[in-house]
Amino acid sequence: MITAKKVYKEILDMPIRERERLFSIIARVGFEKEHYTHADVFSDIRQSPFTIKEASEYLEVAEITIRRWVRDGILKHNRIGKNIVFVPEALKTFKKQRQ
Repeated sequence: MITAKKVYKEILDMPIRERERLFSIIARVGFEKEHYTHADVFSDIRQSPFTIKEASEYLEVAEITIRRWVRDGILKHNRIGKNIVFVPEALKTFKKQRQ
């Protein structure tokens, strides 16, 4: 059975040139978006409410887009005083629907 310890030891035993190539390949290919599902990346998302700025970063859109979606009733939100906040689960659902 392959274990993380065995793989790590093999990596350490590689010549430096090979290690550099390995990490270059991992950086180039290993983190391409299509290799991970939405759940893989965001399954451990925090449970506290998101601000408009945080929601825009999570949804990968401009803050003005978030504000427009709120105004138009497209994006579910809550208000805490004058602040608009978003429940993480609602953002997850919204992002999955947009994919």
